[in-house]
Amino acid sequence: MHRYLVVSDLHLCDVEEHADGWKAYKSARHVFDPDFERLVVRALDSLPADATFTLVLNGDILDFDLVCAVPDAPPWPVNRAERLSGMEATGPKSAWKCQRVLDHHPVFVRTLARVLCSGHGVVIVMGNHDREFHFPEVQQVVVDELLATVKAGGGTCDTAAIRFEPWFFYRPGEIYAEHGNQYDYYSSFRFLLHPTVRIADEERLALPMGNLSNRQLMTRMGYFNPHSTDYIQNIFSYAAHWLRFYAFSRRGIVMPWFLGSIKVMARLLRGKKLLLKPPEGYDDRLQRVATDNRIADVTVTALTNLQRPPITYRFYRIVREFWIDRLLISLLMIGGTVTLALVPIPLWIQLMVPLTCFPLVFFVYERAVHGEDVFTVDRQLPQYARSIANLLPVHVVTMGHTHRPTLVPLSRGVAFVNTGTWASVSRWTDRNEPPGYRNYLLADFEDGRDPTVTLDSWHTIGTPTNGDVEPVGKAPTTPAL
Repeated sequence: MHRYLVVSDLHLCDVEEHADGWKAYKSARHVFDPDFERLVVRALDSLPADATFTLVLNGDILDFDLVCAVPDAPPWPVNRAERLSGMEATGPKSAWKCQRVLDHHPVFVRTLARVLCSGHGVVIVMGNHDREFHFPEVQQVVVDELLATVKAGGGTCDTAAIRFEPWFFYRPGEIYAEHGNQYDYYSSFRFLLHPTVRIADEERLALPMGNLSNRQLMTRMGYFNPHSTDYIQNIFSYAAHWLRFYAFSRRGIVMPWFLGSIKVMARLLRGKKLLLKPPEGYDDRLQRVATDNRIADVTVTALTNLQRPPITYRFYRIVREFWIDRLLISLLMIGGTVTLALVPIPLWIQLMVPLTCFPLVFFVYERAVHGEDVFTVDRQLPQYARSIANLLPVHVVTMGHTHRPTLVPLSRGVAFVNTGTWASVSRWTDRNEPPGYRNYLLADFEDGRDPTVTLDSWHTIGTPTNGDVEPVGKAPTTPAL
């Protein structure tokens, strides 16, 4: 039997505590590492003796975009902007971030080490928020940390059991796992297998708009929760948010939003010029994907063609996403109202045009240009999964990214599973903050039997409230569930 435990969107980052609730999503009360360990132990304990087990971490496991800390004595230049919003996504800087996050989550590291000590495998599929795993230095940090934990527990493991997948994890006839950000033009990379550009003698990730927004806006607007689309509001909700959190505090929201939006747009426009053609040797990288997964070249090409180009090439949509278009329209309406007040025309015209015509024009404009938004990809992922299932012989296509747990039959014997998220999904309007969905996919494949596919939440099972699991080097015991 082959068993796969698939989770995604853990969004592990460094822990921060602020008395006023700033960046509450990074606080210690949202650390779920012990629950994650119990889930993995349970999956291992119920495994038949002759079965194999693979833990698939399907993207956004670490969230590099939310780490704003800087070393006390950095060995590389760190400018003022990096100190405010986090360091650039380069190999050395991202490796430091990775080590910091792992230091804050030792139980998570211990859980992965436990899987390796049991003789099974760990696969890390890169998402958009942990694309820094592209750098060998960052991968080495993870490998070194796991090996050190295994050794400290008195166990042994094979480093070949730790795999990093830049695109997808695939087992013919069984499962296809991909994070899903490539079907979202807010978060897709132009050249997924070579996501870097060279700037100022540094190899940096060519970050998509979603990542840049987290770095330049979300880190400076800490009362929003980036894991719950908490920041998607209307103008009245934004006003209420400002009154509740900012009006009587020293923190600001208007300038961080405005300056952050300008910075993101500038970065996207600059990156557009650097991503006009594939990097040298890109076809060879695609060929290696085909060879490593024993897939025909034409199939890899078809899978590549399903991906969406980033929003970088749609300037108007970028302007709209940052509300710049609505800001300009508001300024025009204010200017028009002032102009009407100064012109010698009847009073009823001076009043009726601003009160009726301007709102009507704004409403018509909004209806006409609404188009896609950040929720569109959530509705479209099952369609992409169906296309993938038509290209590859699998029973399960699984993704994450949207944080919305879903199980959808695609055809007889084939299902699409979105594994949701483990991150806190509380909104600033919630009084009782939920700890997150904590979803997982458990898929068992056995010769001669139909596969068993389960999408569940750890909360529905229950978790032990006393005692810890055994050390990594020993055989894990079954927790009292």
